[in-house]
Amino acid sequence: MIDKGQMLSRHDFSKVNWGILAAAALLLTIGGTLLLLPLLSNMEESGVLTLLQTGAATILLGCILLALRHFLRPAFSYRLYEHGVRVVSSHNHKERFIPFEKITDIYRFRGIPLLGGLCGGLCEAMAFRTAADQPWCTVFSNVSHAWTLRDTIINQQIQLRGTMALNALYQGEVIDFRYQNCKARWLNLLLRGDLQRLQGQTLHLSAKTLSTPQGNIAIEQIHSQVTDAEQGKIHLLNDQGQTLVTLCYFSLLSADLFIALLEHMIANRIPAYRNPAVTQQAC
Repeated sequence: MIDKGQMLSRHDFSKVNWGILAAAALLLTIGGTLLLLPLLSNMEESGVLTLLQTGAATILLGCILLALRHFLRPAFSYRLYEHGVRVVSSHNHKERFIPFEKITDIYRFRGIPLLGGLCGGLCEAMAFRTAADQPWCTVFSNVSHAWTLRDTIINQQIQLRGTMALNALYQGEVIDFRYQNCKARWLNLLLRGDLQRLQGQTLHLSAKTLSTPQGNIAIEQIHSQVTDAEQGKIHLLNDQGQTLVTLCYFSLLSADLFIALLEHMIANRIPAYRNPAVTQQAC
């Protein structure tokens, strides 16, 4: 029996989706009324034609809004618990519980907002999975309180997997992070739920070396890292403030975990550990 803990919040349709539904219902009602008016009153032919055209256009607009709402309908809804998240498929209503410690990869995408909040679900996205061969669970902004859900999942990954990762680094193991350069194609496949098809590169992080597509960097050369939130860039700097390598935050899977590990390694100068218990204080 999995200990889920107390349920903290529900994440279903956002208010934008219900607003679209209300607007569509209003337009369909008005359009239907306009089409019925010529049958209930004696009007001139020109007035009847105007009402029919207006009613048809109003109904068409309502149908377009319904189609848009269907397109923006989230593929999953979520129930956030103390120890994990319950994922409910909107297509077949199947449910599964994912403990936070099982989440291995997190992908985030940030685009340019279009039409305000109406298209926010297409511009702000996160996806997570439990293994490389497992399907992704997507969290777009059309899910209510999406940012709360995303931040909780990311923070839990850092707290739970960060300690394990640091201990693995101390033992001489290598931690791999997937890296993808083509952000636009990521979004295309993310919308289709087909991220498995996209092959990227791999960053290898050990206690002594960071291996990137640009080359290998000794950890002892990295004296600070700067994250540019606006541009989505991660700059790794040497002791003179010069950039050793720049990575795209939105192209790196589990980027927040990567940043947390590097910050801890820089502050504590791995591999200069003398006591593995020090890693228990990570993150």
